Amino acid sequence: MTTQQTQPSNDDPTVATSDITGPVVSDKVGREAFGLLLLSFGVLGGLGALGALHWTAGLSAALIGLCASGVIVRRNSKPRWQQDAGAIAAFAGYAGQTAVLFYLLPPLGWLAVSALVAAAGLWLSSAEGA
Repeated sequence: MTTQQTQPSNDDPTVATSDITGPVVSDKVGREAFGLLLLSFGVLGGLGALGALHWTAGLSAALIGLCASGVIVRRNSKPRWQQDAGAIAAFAGYAGQTAVLFYLLPPLGWLAVSALVAAAGLWLSSAEGA
């Protein structure tokens, strides 16, 4: 046999709890949004400075960042569509960087292609998937 317990009414001021998550959550969100804004401007300034030195330096840095972020997203995501988006971003960054290397010096482009082929061969021959 169970006993029913009476629940306090919401009209009783002694029982009412204060909502402490309101301003605390908005402060955290505001701080994070401001931090992301500063990060974005810092990255943009760095890419702009590299681009001022030479356009391929800025473009290479942006493409390497795209490739790295794609790898990170792919490894840390659970939903399949996010993993696919990370793989697409990583491939786009790598392909773009390879195109820049072919433009600068064709042997560097072939070195990037050879590195990708070697990495694919290493991945396929590893015993991790077995």
